[in-house]
Amino acid sequence: MNPRAWIGGAVLIALGLFIAWIANNTYWDEITVPTFPRGEAASNPFYAAERLTQELGASSEWRRTLGEMPQANAVMLLTHWNWDLIENRRETLQRWVESGGRLILDSTLAAGGDSLESWSGLRLDNRFEYEMSEETEAETDSAEARTEATLEPCRELELTVGESQLDRARETYYVCALQTLGFLSSSRSVEWALEDEENAQVMRVQIGKGFLTVINGTPFGNRELLEADNAALFVDAARLHRGDHVVFVSEQKRTSLLQLIWLYGAPAVLLAIALVAVALWRNSTRFGPLEASPDPSRRSLAEQIRGTGQFALRVGGGRALHGAMVRALHEAARQRVGNYEALSRDEQISAIARLASLDADALAETMNFSGRRRSHEFKNAIALLDSARVSVLAHGSAQASERSPSRPSRAHAGEEA
Repeated sequence: MNPRAWIGGAVLIALGLFIAWIANNTYWDEITVPTFPRGEAASNPFYAAERLTQELGASSEWRRTLGEMPQANAVMLLTHWNWDLIENRRETLQRWVESGGRLILDSTLAAGGDSLESWSGLRLDNRFEYEMSEETEAETDSAEARTEATLEPCRELELTVGESQLDRARETYYVCALQTLGFLSSSRSVEWALEDEENAQVMRVQIGKGFLTVINGTPFGNRELLEADNAALFVDAARLHRGDHVVFVSEQKRTSLLQLIWLYGAPAVLLAIALVAVALWRNSTRFGPLEASPDPSRRSLAEQIRGTGQFALRVGGGRALHGAMVRALHEAARQRVGNYEALSRDEQISAIARLASLDADALAETMNFSGRRRSHEFKNAIALLDSARVSVLAHGSAQASERSPSRPSRAHAGEEA
């Protein structure tokens, strides 16, 4: 038989066995998958509670921050709240409750356990502290059984203190979204309490004219409120009446830092942006001068001379120009003074001073000075050297004209002939 046929048959048999194994070890079942919230319910975590409140004849509002305190007889539900974050805010909230407000806290409360207990007497413990004993196996089994009981997603709570406000005959609540590990305790008289088989899960105490209710769970979300008796628990925990005003506050989705800066300091932000823009523009690299340079063909000789002099003054302090003027003065003196190169330095300066009718000491100081001068001092030195040069050249020309004999004109010579 062809080997390829053997291989193909083996593959088909293996595939059939695999399909048979999947069919025997799996089953089809239908499950309900909740859809994602839409519209306002997608952004408002208390949308269901607000609708329930409005249907019962009360008004409601949702806030991201505490803001202005509501009226004294209103109801307030705080979730994801940091009790000790701002001391002034905590004290304001406590005074509001003492004046008649009805406050509800859930298990998302962050920090503040000691301060909340000292003010209200209520304490929310986040875990059971069982004292495991190894004396008998029965005690171990009992502890394990109690732990398994706390893992149930929904539990039945029994009214142990007070009475139900929604239904006077209600003695039990089947509540979902409670904390699996945790319980409530109180060091003061409790007005209303719900307990499971072992510990208190809901407690309310009176503080001043108002009330504080603490719940070990989060049963009032959009999905959770629709489960079991969570809606009834909300009405009884809030002691809700027709005409009440309920405020829902959650700090779970905080405003970003940039949004807060713009919200409370928009004028300062705009001013800072303007200052930064001006500073960048002022210190940026320019692509050309502030004013267009004039056409070089139209520049006058005076402007060229002034520009050259300013450049000579800036570069090297004008020493190059001073040296050039001194060399020009010596050149003029060579033309007018006999045997000038054989004279000493002082004799040369004296000869120049005599020809130019200048003081020899002042001329020597001007010619020999090599330091840095101020602009007006440099201008005076250059003027003195140039005046001496002109005088030397003029003095020599006058003497030459006096020594040379005058030539008679051709007409006069003819008359003499």
